[in-house]
Amino acid sequence: MRIFVMLVLCYTNPQDSIANTTFGSTGKSVPFLFNGSNLFATPDAPTNLVVTPLNTGGMIQFTAPASDGGSAITNYEYSTDNGATWVTPSPAVTASPLIISSGLTNCTSYQVKIRAVNASGSGAASVGATLVPSTSTDFGIIWSQRASAADNNWFGVTYGNGLFVAVASTGTNNLVMTSPDGVNWTPRNSAAAANKSWQSVTYGIVNGNGLFVAVSNTAGTSNQVMTSPDGITWTAQTSAADKGWRSVTYGNGRFVAVANSGTGNRVMTSPDGITWTASTSAADNNWISVTHGNGLFVAVANSGTGNRVMTSEDGITWTPRTSAADNNWFGVTYGNGLFVAVSQSGTGNRLMTSPNGITWTSRTSAADNSWLSVTYGNGLFVAVSATGTGNRVMTSGYNAVADAPVISAINARNNGAQAVFSNTASPYAPVISNYEYSTDGGSTWTALSPAASQSPLTITGFSNSTLYNIKIRALN
Repeated sequence: MRIFVMLVLCYTNPQDSIANTTFGSTGKSVPFLFNGSNLFATPDAPTNLVVTPLNTGGMIQFTAPASDGGSAITNYEYSTDNGATWVTPSPAVTASPLIISSGLTNCTSYQVKIRAVNASGSGAASVGATLVPSTSTDFGIIWSQRASAADNNWFGVTYGNGLFVAVASTGTNNLVMTSPDGVNWTPRNSAAAANKSWQSVTYGIVNGNGLFVAVSNTAGTSNQVMTSPDGITWTAQTSAADKGWRSVTYGNGRFVAVANSGTGNRVMTSPDGITWTASTSAADNNWISVTHGNGLFVAVANSGTGNRVMTSEDGITWTPRTSAADNNWFGVTYGNGLFVAVSQSGTGNRLMTSPNGITWTSRTSAADNSWLSVTYGNGLFVAVSATGTGNRVMTSGYNAVADAPVISAINARNNGAQAVFSNTASPYAPVISNYEYSTDGGSTWTALSPAASQSPLTITGFSNSTLYNIKIRALN
């Protein structure tokens, strides 16, 4: 019996995600940089592109070039016009995925390519993939559980300078945790001011430099603020007054904090995170969280009737707004054109979202934990909780399709074949639940039954002396 098998890499679907790879020599000359005794070529082309549409953008998952040319890859550039022009991301993107967060037009087709950059310059471009940006229907709505660094009462989380930073109200010498991706977390020490009940943390720019600022509700002391340039080393600062400061944010050139105690002065502002001035809130509610987005400061409370949201354009003058429900709202953030708030109470409605900070809609959290803070960064909403076992973090991203499998071998079997492959995991994609295969180049697909989530994949039903064009794709 003879079986002819054509090796073709797969692409994943839905959302028109595409994976392509090219084998063999192109016959092109390869540029290189001479550096002493070293010869650096430009990198090979990235492969296996998987495109997920986003609102005015897209996410491109990919496999790194087979060769980096002998010099480390320092960035990935992208083109949305089939390689005619190129964009250099800043800050640099050095690994999959590459996220185009904005600037494109929804319902418009773009031919996307990416290429790696090293010390010798820009490498070969990938095969093109079609991207049609569109409004996500599940972004900020579908959530996944994650493991925190410790089961502390995590009250605040933010993102800045490529780092997620969270602070807690309980714990010993580990009241801060940091993460580069919102999934894997490392414990850190808070300021030398002792183990205070840290409630909130934010990131802002002061004199051109980034600064993390956290606030505490431990009243009776003069150091209810701490600052850090990197999220790791912290310094104690003095608040405007010894109140129950619950949340802090940055926007419009100033830091703004809100409190759950005080009369007519439950807001304070600062231009640098160090010197603070008291301001008046819309009402003397228990203001628990504040954020800034789309030119607007938005705060939420866990008390009040029909006025548990307030907004301000400058952080000083505030207007009351109506929340989706009178839950105990403990966290609010802004990202990807959406305000998202999380609650400590409620059944099946511990989330609410708003496109403008004024009109709010109830949503469902990953679990009815006591959700205390939420932030947005690097294409991901991340929320932290004070309750739960091993699930005190939840995330909501693009709900991306799985990365493309990379076939390494096709082994003939009796009346069939065995496909050996590898499949990288993206933190933005749900867990792979099964694989499908095609023997006609992707025209028709068959799901494995029973389901399988790892290599190898066995295909049966082949006929002798027949050519098969094999593709596989992951499902999640």
